[in-house]
Amino acid sequence: MQMEAMKAQYAWYVRNCARSAEAAALQGILMQQLLQLDDTVVPNGGCDCPACLEEVAGEKFKGKTPRQRLQRLHRMLERCAAAPASDECFEQNTLFARDEFALDEVDLEILLLTLRYERNPRLERLADGVAHVMKNGPRAAAVLIGAETRTVLDRLKPGGPLIDQGIVALEEDESAQNGLAGRGGRLRLSPPLRRIMHRPFSSREEWANAIIGTALTTPLDWEDFEHLGAERDFAARLLHGATRGHAEGLNLLLHGPVGTGKTEFCKALARRAGCTLWSIGEKDQEGGEPSRGERLAGLRLAQRLLKGRANAVLLFDEAEDILARPGGFTERHRDESKVFVNRIMESNRVPVLWTCNDVEHIHAAVLRRMTLALEVKTPNRSVRERIWRRVLKSENLAITDEVIGELAARYEAPPAVAATAARATALAGGGAAEIEQAMVGVLRVLGVGPSAVDRNRSLFDLALINCDSDLDGLVEQLAAPGVPTNWSLCIHGAPGTGKSQYARYLADRLGMEVMQQRASDLLSKWVGDSEKQIAGAFATARRQRAMLIIDEADSLLLDRRDALRSWEVSQVNEMLTWMESHPMPFVCTTNLMDRLDQASLRRFTLKLRFNALSREQAARAFERFFGIPAPYHLPEGLTPGDFATVRRKRELFRSPDPARLMGWLKEEAEAKGTVSRPIGFHVRQGDGP
Repeated sequence: MQMEAMKAQYAWYVRNCARSAEAAALQGILMQQLLQLDDTVVPNGGCDCPACLEEVAGEKFKGKTPRQRLQRLHRMLERCAAAPASDECFEQNTLFARDEFALDEVDLEILLLTLRYERNPRLERLADGVAHVMKNGPRAAAVLIGAETRTVLDRLKPGGPLIDQGIVALEEDESAQNGLAGRGGRLRLSPPLRRIMHRPFSSREEWANAIIGTALTTPLDWEDFEHLGAERDFAARLLHGATRGHAEGLNLLLHGPVGTGKTEFCKALARRAGCTLWSIGEKDQEGGEPSRGERLAGLRLAQRLLKGRANAVLLFDEAEDILARPGGFTERHRDESKVFVNRIMESNRVPVLWTCNDVEHIHAAVLRRMTLALEVKTPNRSVRERIWRRVLKSENLAITDEVIGELAARYEAPPAVAATAARATALAGGGAAEIEQAMVGVLRVLGVGPSAVDRNRSLFDLALINCDSDLDGLVEQLAAPGVPTNWSLCIHGAPGTGKSQYARYLADRLGMEVMQQRASDLLSKWVGDSEKQIAGAFATARRQRAMLIIDEADSLLLDRRDALRSWEVSQVNEMLTWMESHPMPFVCTTNLMDRLDQASLRRFTLKLRFNALSREQAARAFERFFGIPAPYHLPEGLTPGDFATVRRKRELFRSPDPARLMGWLKEEAEAKGTVSRPIGFHVRQGDGP
């Protein structure tokens, strides 16, 4: 029965071609169909390959003119008044689609054509031949289904029901396509729809559930994204209010570097807002990467299917290929594409969470239609520790809290990288060392290096800071209840005096996360980029409620009177503007206080000068770093940084000799010019490794 129905369907499409206004242009194709349909030429079971058809037809139609052959074809097609339904699953599923999407008869026939095309080889050859002659997919479809060309063109353009609801995607570059329909054709079913149309379903509800798939969940907690600050909570309230109020045109943009957890945050956000999240446009029917048109079609399809469901939200991951400026199109296609995306964003009835790695190439017209844009960066240290504990536990890896703390402090690993490193370590049967091996290479290609963590943090001693101010008392004052947080501090002094260590100590005592930057991290060779990165650092610190520490700040706050280029002035102006308005604690360290712009000095709430160690402090430092008393008086001008350097040298050469340690410290002091060196040669016993 199915084969008979397929042949009758094929004959109906031939009849439509023969009766169309384009029949003259299709005469060659119609002649071939006569041979296919005439059972007296090709009896049941006969070969219908072109070579055999021509051989048999040469005898059967000898002496017959083309006109006579066409007349015979028309007589044969008189009985093909309609295309009977076959018993295949898709025939029933198209009725579900008709009811779900409120399709009329023309829409339904276009949908049936695309599905029958894939199941009926004769129809496929006919349709491809017509499309080749017509040079246009919609026009070919109109001929095949026997509809007015204008009507079909209206159905297959932006604004038409098939395109707007995401049922069919029309390939924009038709010249690159050979077939009419199917995965590589001019007319393409939306991938979510195409995946299920040839499967049996007992009801329309079951059919619709198969299209939208399974709702997304995440093992992460809301607290794992606390580093996103107040914007995180605002996004949850916004999404909750939009779904409860059935607001249209709600779009949230989540952007940030690869692996920072944008997708997982979307899942946690939906759960926090009491919503159900579905993902769309991730793969085509074969599990491969869908085209841009297919992804857009999937978005529209999901919008239609979910608009009646309470608290539904859509996730459109890796959205650059949809939101970014199109490339490789003609200007007409570029403009049409932008307008189409804009219209989708303005009219969507189901809120959409868009994620992308880079917003630089997204058109401003798209960005301004976002209800909220939230940058997702690598979690801060405390959150990273919590994530490490979770992923290590999930892989049954027994790692000490001390090692977890070191991993979180040294590597700004995004959640996805941490999870992958833990899994690789578990598979390899490794431990802490293997975690680093698995992670470092991935972080390197992502452009993330290990953080400059102070190896001597555990050796920090406030008593080894030589400053005229009461440093511990200052901490107590700043940590007191009700004290404003919009203060700034400049710590200046010779290298190694403990400026950065004290800033981190201050943050620890205040219970704040540290966001530490070197001036070189913020400087760029491109005009305007330095200002952008300065603004980004202050904005991130404000969002994360972290203490921003900028080392080598003299490079960013050079006296403008000495500036030679305009960008040097604008760079200082940017810093001054943010220092004036930043609501969180901000610390600068510098070795060159005399080079700072005078206006910057006025903007620092507090200024501290750190000096080299006194003799008593130097003796204390010797015992603190080396565990033994100093054998005799130490040279002047030493700093905690000098002791840290000698300590690393001792570990390198494995030398516990106090005299050698004293010699190395003297060399450090001489290198800075704080100790005069005698003229001539001086040989000391035991020098060298």
